[in-house]
Amino acid sequence: MSINSPYSPTGKGRTDSTLFDFSAAPETQQEGETEFLDNIDLDAPSPNPDKYKNENENENNVWRVSSSSSSSSSIYPSPLIASSSRPPLSTKSSALSSTTVSTLMTSGEGPTPLVLGVAVVDFNHLIGPTVEFAYPPSLQLAIQDDEEWMKLLPFLALPDGAHLSEEDYSYFHCTYNPSGGEVPTDVPSNQTLFGISCNRQLAASELTRRPSDVTRSMVQKAVVVIASQPVFGPIRDKLGVVTRAYFAQRDFTQTEILEDFYTSLESSLEGKSGEGAIYIGTSLRELVHKFRHRTLVLLKLLILQKRVMLFGYPVEKLCTYQYSLVSLIPGLLMSLRDSGSPDLDVKKKRVRPTSLRTSDRSSLLRYMGLPLQVFGKDSFFQPYMPLQQIHMLQAKSWLVGTTNQIVTQQKDCKYDLLVNIDTNAFEFSDPKIERLVTLTPADRKWMDDVVRTVEESYVLPEGERPGFKGSDDDLRARFEEYLCAALSSMKYADFLTKAKRQDISIVGVGGSAGDGPILSPFSEQWIASFRSTPAYEIWNGCTDPALFDICEPRHPCEGKVNAVSDLGLRLAEGFHDLHLDQQLGPTRDALSSAFAAGSSSIFKAFDGVRSEVNTRLQQQREESQKGNLNSNSGISTPITTSTTTTTTTTTPTSNVNQSGKQIEDLKSTLGGIGSGIGSFFGSRLNNLRNNNINNTSSSSTSGQIQNSTINGQNRSIGKDESIGKGLRPMSLIGSTNNNNNNSNSNSNMGSISRLGGWGKS
Repeated sequence: MSINSPYSPTGKGRTDSTLFDFSAAPETQQEGETEFLDNIDLDAPSPNPDKYKNENENENNVWRVSSSSSSSSSIYPSPLIASSSRPPLSTKSSALSSTTVSTLMTSGEGPTPLVLGVAVVDFNHLIGPTVEFAYPPSLQLAIQDDEEWMKLLPFLALPDGAHLSEEDYSYFHCTYNPSGGEVPTDVPSNQTLFGISCNRQLAASELTRRPSDVTRSMVQKAVVVIASQPVFGPIRDKLGVVTRAYFAQRDFTQTEILEDFYTSLESSLEGKSGEGAIYIGTSLRELVHKFRHRTLVLLKLLILQKRVMLFGYPVEKLCTYQYSLVSLIPGLLMSLRDSGSPDLDVKKKRVRPTSLRTSDRSSLLRYMGLPLQVFGKDSFFQPYMPLQQIHMLQAKSWLVGTTNQIVTQQKDCKYDLLVNIDTNAFEFSDPKIERLVTLTPADRKWMDDVVRTVEESYVLPEGERPGFKGSDDDLRARFEEYLCAALSSMKYADFLTKAKRQDISIVGVGGSAGDGPILSPFSEQWIASFRSTPAYEIWNGCTDPALFDICEPRHPCEGKVNAVSDLGLRLAEGFHDLHLDQQLGPTRDALSSAFAAGSSSIFKAFDGVRSEVNTRLQQQREESQKGNLNSNSGISTPITTSTTTTTTTTTPTSNVNQSGKQIEDLKSTLGGIGSGIGSFFGSRLNNLRNNNINNTSSSSTSGQIQNSTINGQNRSIGKDESIGKGLRPMSLIGSTNNNNNNSNSNSNMGSISRLGGWGKS
């Protein structure tokens, strides 16, 4: 039996295919559940939460938290914080009138505001960090009602090592769990709240009004904004300006500027809670430039719901890397309501869309089953984790960042991957996990194109960069294409497997559709591991079995790589990971300095020799000229013949002796240099001379005796001495062939004599 593949452009309607059972409910859908339309907001809570509760709860569904449950019912124990009482809030913000309370009671029925409030955290040297101010009263009541939130918020807003910088930002997640009483507040409960803080410090001596509890030289505070969506980008710059102005007052009791900031912030963010505003503050270019090819390794680990921890400083960069990584999964930043705690699992079920609008990107992503629910049951995401939340690491899956090294050393809650953002080091706790996320040749080729696109324009100023190529939108689109292709390939592989079991031949475009690899370009081990995750179960239950009709089931770089090019990519990335520029930088500088100093010394030495030679030659010419003048004057003087003869004979002899002395001095100067160079070359050629000792010993001795006689030194050099000292550089200047006649020998020795005795042993 042979049918056309639904993936083929010429394929017919798929309703008649025996490989698709579209009437059947998803495997994860329980009996009695109905499917909703695709225009429902998947991030909104279920219209009937009790419908999905199991009447007989057991240990497996203990993670489900109802709207009336308190924080004390969490499976994770609360941290033990040394605090005997709740730190009091500001007296001014604590004054709540009955009119304000009644207003809060009625306003709670409306939609949740984007900005929930502003708070100030102070580092008290006696009792530790505390919340000293909160506005509006809705936020103040919520903080006072949840004692655990009140204790934890100061440590989230003032991270470890905050005193090391003048200004820093911290991004964090928290939850509000009511104590059980009816509290008039707009703060939503049992869902993730998103906080951003700006911390600064000021010298206590600069305060115009110094409280009695300020006992140290520095005052450290943080201004915090609590929001219902992660709109950190639009808030960050405004928060920094207000914090600097708040510190510039030098009187922290003046909080009117913070109240005005809250009022203006809500109106300025109106309409900016969409996907475009959420991405403000993330930087995919910085992420790819930092981790290069290993950016895809981080994404694969995130999809596998592994334990990933980032360590380093500053806190803002630490948090930004994590948010940028999360934004690589399309739509995930808009679906973080369950990421604040392992106990949160509001969106337990997702429904399969029944319609598709290809012109609408959100409808297309929903049809593809995106975003993947990687932060759900027994998993959480905390951009900055203080030591007080270390108990949460007992969860099965998380993505966290920390600046405290104690958090990285916990043995009972070990990470799967530790990333040091300071040294760019990746440390896997298990080699098997490292092999699961190893990049395939197609992955390396695809990431090399991405990295090269970023690096080409990374150093360019903002105005000189290409419009779209290499931008964050371009990178986000490329990773979206990669992820959709991987998910589509999984559905296509399942389709081929089912057809093979039913003995059905699938005919695609250009031949058999099952001949080429489907999952191997993405790594079959990684795909198999993903199939065992809870995120896959949710995704597989809410997606169409013929998903490959919409997205091509093919790796973006399939067929574009070979063994030679892959080896080149491995070597290039391996050399880059060695950081040779950083490791060899000090050595290179030292060698350059030594070479420059040595070259300068050599040049100075040669300049000195040249100047000395020129000086002595000039003196020799002057002496010669004086001798000639004296000789001429002696001949023309009218004295007796005997006297004249004596004079003309003696004067040239005296001049010759003086010139010979100068020449000997010059020869000794150059001879020292020549002997050094001669010993260098002689040591290299000594082995060659030893092979011809028997043939050249007699002639060498005769030549040395003759040379000694010509120079008037009347000494001979023995064969043993010649052999011991080696060949001198005279062979480089003139011929020393013993077969030459006496005239050649005299000529050669004349050359040697003029060069200051370079050929002397």
